[in-house]
Formats: sequence, C-alpha cells, structure tokens
Amino acid sequence: MNESPTPPAIEDVVELRPHTTASLEPLLRWKNDVEIQRLSDDETLVFTREQVAVTLERWMRPSDDIVHLAIGLVGRAEPIGFLHLALIERAHRRCRLGIVIGEKELWGHGYGHQAVERAVEHAFDVLDLGRITAEVFADNPRSVRLLEGVGFVREGVMRESIHRDGQRVDEFVFGLLRHEWPGARK
Repeated sequence: MNESPTPPAIEDVVELRPHTTASLEPLLRWKNDVEIQRLSDDETLVFTREQVAVTLERWMRPSDDIVHLAIGLVGRAEPIGFLHLALIERAHRRCRLGIVIGEKELWGHGYGHQAVERAVEHAFDVLDLGRITAEVFADNPRSVRLLEGVGFVREGVMRESIHRDGQRVDEFVFGLLRHEWPGARK
C-alpha cells in the first residue's frame, strides 16, 4: 500500500527571519496590491522599485525601537509575508504588532497564525516585553480572527478611524499581555 507523505505541520515550515534582498520583488508586488493595501494601510498608493528598495534597506538595518522580519517557509527563499514589532518602548515594556501575508493564495492556511505566535514569543521571551498591541480595520475580519485566535483581546474601537471610498471605517484595538499568553504556561 502506497501512502502519500504527510505534509509537515505548519509550525515546522513557518519561520521568521531577517529580510534579505530576496524580499525586494515580493515587497514590490505586495506594496502595490490594492487589496493588501486596503486591509493594512490608511491609503492606497503606488510604490516604485526604488521606494521599496529604500524601505527594504531600512528594514534590514538593526533598530532599538522596531524589529522587521520576513515570514518565510522552510525551503523557500522568497518570503510569503512580513511582520514587525514596532514602537518598542522598553520603559513601558510594550510594542505594536503588524503583519501581512502577501501571497494571497496562502491566505487561510494558518501561516499568519503561526507567524504571529512566533512574533509574540519573540516579544515576550527575547525582548522581555509585557504587552503587545495591534490595530485592525473593522472591515478586515480575517485579521480579527487571526488576532483573537492567537489570544489577543479586543480592547476598544477607534470609531471612524479612516476615510476610504467615501465611508468612515472603524479600527479595532487589540492587546495581549504577557501573563495571558498561552506560551507562558509551558
């Protein structure tokens, strides 16, 4: 009897890694994808290769107040997305999380969930932070489910936070505290 091999578990294939020049082409695509921009940015813009290259160069430099990481799959050179732990405030032991899975055919497969879990572990275990915040537009239910699935709690609503297509859109504020993190109970 011939059985097909079991695919690796998501946690065995998702990795967070520093950006390299391999991030340039995917970032250029994602930053110019209107659907991705609508889900993650305040406005839609067109970015040139040069602008994205400057952004990537900045993301590749070490910083005390932001960690930029590519979301990768083991064995795949190009990233499938990116995330950041931004506005790191050591005195208050907090930061803000942002994530984009840029390869839309990979949406809904659990890669974002695993990437956020790894980012949370990094924030709490490596950076020794006590709080992570994330904001999500109210018209992005996929990101709402992602954050809630990882353990974030909706703490509030910034009503009519952005103006898009003639309408005002709310933005949800989520938070996760270190002592609430399931990984803390290992």
